[in-house]
Amino acid sequence: MIRPIFLVLFCAACGADLPPIEGTISDRARSQPFPTLVPLDPILAETARPSRAALAEAELRGRATRLTRQSIGRPITGDLAERGRRLRDRAARLRAIQI
Repeated sequence: MIRPIFLVLFCAACGADLPPIEGTISDRARSQPFPTLVPLDPILAETARPSRAALAEAELRGRATRLTRQSIGRPITGDLAERGRRLRDRAARLRAIQI
């Protein structure tokens, strides 16, 4: 019983009251020249080339890896004088890393 109702609704949605295609194109649009077609091979070759952002990302990841390998520990909280000494030591080790 549901199938015939669905079929009737579906057929009613397919009305023929659509405007003709030829009537929707303006005279100005008809007078325009056809577009110039461009070969796709040079455009597709551009997508295969690595971007500058990818090169910068690779460089930054390398720098991060080198910094991680230096195994400089995380700062530890505690006595302020001791913490200041540890921060100065850590800063000296960070300055010594070749980037």
